[in-house]
Amino acid sequence: MIARSIRRVAIAALCIGSLAGPLAADTIYIDGAVLKPGEYQWHQGARLHDAVVAGQVSAQAWPLGAALLRQSAIEPQQRLKAGVLYELRANSLYARGENAPELQRLLDRMESFVERLPVTGRVVAQLDPFQLLIPSKNDLLEAGDELVYPRRPSAVRVLGAVAADCQLPFDAALQLKEYLRQCPAHPAADRNYVHVIQPDGTTERVGIAHWNQQQVTLAVGAIIYRPVNPAVLSPETQDLNGDMAALLATQYSLGGRYSE
Repeated sequence: MIARSIRRVAIAALCIGSLAGPLAADTIYIDGAVLKPGEYQWHQGARLHDAVVAGQVSAQAWPLGAALLRQSAIEPQQRLKAGVLYELRANSLYARGENAPELQRLLDRMESFVERLPVTGRVVAQLDPFQLLIPSKNDLLEAGDELVYPRRPSAVRVLGAVAADCQLPFDAALQLKEYLRQCPAHPAADRNYVHVIQPDGTTERVGIAHWNQQQVTLAVGAIIYRPVNPAVLSPETQDLNGDMAALLATQYSLGGRYSE
């Protein structure tokens, strides 16, 4: 995330009609591949398109991976991260009790990974400037919102129950299973499902076995989370994989764990 101390501070009213009237003291922030990054005053009724017009998203921006970071989402995501860490630690102890050292090492590695993930406040939102011309997609802004527009990446990541985390070159011709073949699964991996986290923060649980195989289109910048087989997890923590996918969906390209 671009540090606020090095932002171009350009306090100004957002120049769309919905912001007419006296301005509040609250602010929003626009970062990344925009022509006018900085801090802008927020007004009740301001919408996402207002921020896009004020920041002037550049032609080099990658709207699909753009992130809306929201203060009101921070506390729930702090609880989510704490819950994932608890589930991983509980399962590490469970694996030790089951005399499963290989599984324990995987869980410890995943715990170390999660500990490094920032709590971003990212929420799913449509941030493509052209799509925001559609009223139903042009959501209201909240005071303190930050919009981050990254440049387009060139890779897909495979994380979770794998021999080692992988960053693979994106190829539009490749199918999901072809990416998975390039990143060997851990013996404790779920062989039936993966979670696909698209760069806009949306997630989908996708079948990959012969009996449940589903087709999915992967966008550049996507994350494939390979779940731990629920059969080897503690019966008390069966939500681990879903919670892990939800936490990964809060990350974004320009900042946090996946910084360019």
